[in-house]
Amino acid sequence: MKLKLAVFFCILTITTVLLLLIKTEGNILSAGKLASKQLDTNEKVVQKDMFQPQDGPIVLGFYTKYWKEDIKSRQALEAYRSYLNSIATANFLLRPEGKIDGVLANNGVRIASENSMFTFATIQNEFNTELTSQVLNNPAHRHTLTKNIVQILDENGYKGVNLDFEQMMPEDRKIYTTFLKELSSKLKPKGYELIVSVPAKTGDYPDRAWVGTFDYAAIGQIADKVQLMSYDQHGFWGEPGPVAGIDWVENVLNYAVSRIPSEKMLIGLPAYGYDWNITTGKQTDHKAIAWKGLPELIQSTNSNPEWDNNSQSPFFSYQDKNGQQHIVWYENEKSIALKTKLVEKYKLAGVSMWRLGLEDERFWQSVRSAIGTNKVYVRR
Repeated sequence: MKLKLAVFFCILTITTVLLLLIKTEGNILSAGKLASKQLDTNEKVVQKDMFQPQDGPIVLGFYTKYWKEDIKSRQALEAYRSYLNSIATANFLLRPEGKIDGVLANNGVRIASENSMFTFATIQNEFNTELTSQVLNNPAHRHTLTKNIVQILDENGYKGVNLDFEQMMPEDRKIYTTFLKELSSKLKPKGYELIVSVPAKTGDYPDRAWVGTFDYAAIGQIADKVQLMSYDQHGFWGEPGPVAGIDWVENVLNYAVSRIPSEKMLIGLPAYGYDWNITTGKQTDHKAIAWKGLPELIQSTNSNPEWDNNSQSPFFSYQDKNGQQHIVWYENEKSIALKTKLVEKYKLAGVSMWRLGLEDERFWQSVRSAIGTNKVYVRR
C-alpha cells in the first residue's frame, strides 16, 4: 500500500511524505456505518477462492479513490484488467479510538471481481505517528480497530486487508506486532487474508525511525503476505538518485528473505519518477512525475535519456523555461522488467504496483514480459 501513500497530485504539507498520503474529500464513511453506505453501487460482491499457488505470481495494483469523482484508478483497472490478478483499494484511513474513515470504491471491487481478481482493503494511517501510537497502546482502541476492519471485509466483498501503517514510533515495535497477532486471529476464522506493507531496509535497526517498528521476522510469521515497499530509494525530500535502483532493491531483498518466507513476499514496483530542481535545491521545487507523463516531459524539453548501469535505471537532465536545471530519475520498460524478474530469482509471491492510474500499458507489458503470460493469467 505502501514513502508510499498516494499523493501524486494532491496538495500536501512539505513535512508530510508525499507518496502515500491519502486525502479523502466528501462522502466520507465512518466506522460503525462503514458498509451500510456504498457510494458507487449498492450491489455487494462476494469473493470466491480463485487463486492457488500453482496459478503463479500475484500481480497486484493499488487502487485509489481520493474523492467521489476520482476515476483514474478505475479507468486504469478497466483498461489493464487482463494484466492483473489482485487489487488493493487504498481508501480507508485510521482515525482516533480505532475508528476508520474512507471513500468506498465499490466499482473497483466489482470490476476486479468480475474479472476473477482478489480484492483487499488497504487501511492507512496517513503517517500520523502520534495517533497510531495512541490507538496501538490502548487495548480497547485496538479491539475497536480490529472489529471495524472485519466489518469492512464482511460488508464490502473483500478477500482480505492490507495494513499500511507508516512512520510509526520504534518504541511501538512490540505493540504493533501484538496488534498484528490480534488482527490475524480474527481474520483467519473467517477465511480473510492479511497483507502487511513494510518499508525497505537492509538490516533490523530496531531503534531507527521509519523502519524500527517493523519486526520482519515476526511479521513474516503472522502475515499471509508481506508487501515490500521497495521504492523511494531517493525522493523529493532528499538528494537526486534512482527511485528503485536494482542494486539497492537486491540488497533490500537479500535481507528481507533472510527474515520473511520468500513465498509470502510481494516486491513493490513504482509507476513514477522524481524531478529535482538542481538550481534552487528547494524541496518545494521538486516533484513526482507519473510514468505516463514522462514521455511528454522528455519530448517537450528535448531531453536525451541516459542509463545508469549500477542502478539499471534511466535518468535525464533538462533546463526549464526559467533557465533552471533539473534532473529526473524514473522507471521505464527495461528497469521495470529487470525488477520484475527478481520474482523468479528470489522465489517471491509476486509484484505490487503503486499505483493504478499513473501508468500506461507499457508498464504492464513490461511486467508481463518478465513474469510470463502463462504464469500470471491462470483463473479458476
